[in-house]
Amino acid sequence: MPLHSTEAIVIGGHDLAEADRIVVFYTEASGKVRAVAEGARRIRTKRFGGNLQLLTRGQLVYFERPSKTLHKVNEFAVIRSHQRLREDLDRFMLGCVGVEAVAGGVEEGDVSPELYRLLAEGLQLLEDSSRPHLVMQAFLLHLLRLLGYLPELSVCVRCRKAVPSRDDADLSPMQGGVLCAGCRSGVADVLPASAAALAFLRGASTSTLRIVDRVSIFPQVLQEVSDILQAFLRHALGRSLRSAEVLARL
Repeated sequence: MPLHSTEAIVIGGHDLAEADRIVVFYTEASGKVRAVAEGARRIRTKRFGGNLQLLTRGQLVYFERPSKTLHKVNEFAVIRSHQRLREDLDRFMLGCVGVEAVAGGVEEGDVSPELYRLLAEGLQLLEDSSRPHLVMQAFLLHLLRLLGYLPELSVCVRCRKAVPSRDDADLSPMQGGVLCAGCRSGVADVLPASAAALAFLRGASTSTLRIVDRVSIFPQVLQEVSDILQAFLRHALGRSLRSAEVLARL
């Protein structure tokens, strides 16, 4: 079995049999990888300790099982545990939204070092930022871009007419972006968007997460942006994010 080593982030997993655990990683070099950690739940051996917890970033060494989708974890050395994320329920659930969106948006073997860097930076900022909810919206917007679903935010997706930056508008996930007043008729999934929400989305789509972390917007605008991005994610992924639903109830 070929042996691989790559940076990785734990984005999911579930127990297997009495002592093992299947762990889902998003890796820098191999994309999404599913691997079994043998004995991970056996108390006496503590082979992996608490290293395989959700959101943990580390150096993964795994054996590839050719022609199979389930590989074997050999070692996972922690680079950043993100323990502070797990100690803050709100931040932890934001992190869960991020990794669930990544897990649902990529197929095994789809390699994107840019997406890996986005996820690593996003989790770090969620831990450190004074505006974690804002960081997550920017993260999800950039994730949509990398998945090929970035909304068109400047011109009407139907007639290609420019939408003025100071105007309210409508967005449609099915149509792929903003609609002018003359083209929104008959569109089933129209979402109203204020000029302030559109301004944030336009700015965040061309800015780094660290720049967005310095921005301030009103809470109602942040909620509007969140609702818009969740609608676009539902369209892209074909389902709602369970973590986002839990977060909304907190």
